[in-house]
Amino acid sequence: MRSTVATANTMAEAGICLLQKALSPESWRLQWRGQLPLEHTFVVGRIQVCARIDVLPTLDTVLRISFRGPRLSPMGASDLLDQFVGQRFIHNPQAEWFVEIDARRWIHFSRRYTHTILQA
Repeated sequence: MRSTVATANTMAEAGICLLQKALSPESWRLQWRGQLPLEHTFVVGRIQVCARIDVLPTLDTVLRISFRGPRLSPMGASDLLDQFVGQRFIHNPQAEWFVEIDARRWIHFSRRYTHTILQA
């Protein structure tokens, strides 16, 4: 049976659902490799959005929010990020978010999630 990607009417609605799931420690994983996880992905209109927490080998935690859509630019994705994180995080892309674009045209925003390194 094939999983389907959930949909939302607005980026704010997707943010509420995805951030609740992504920020729950039970869903944290060592760095996601390859395909982004469907259970952490929503579609809003023609835009796909994925939110997850990566645990790095150093036990740092990084919040990653990724967007992909037709003709989506980093500036357009930044606007979507602002809608997605809403009141939960202060959005200041120049100071807090690292931005990268991968070969599959996903625009990834990342920032440290916890201020202290996890203890194993």
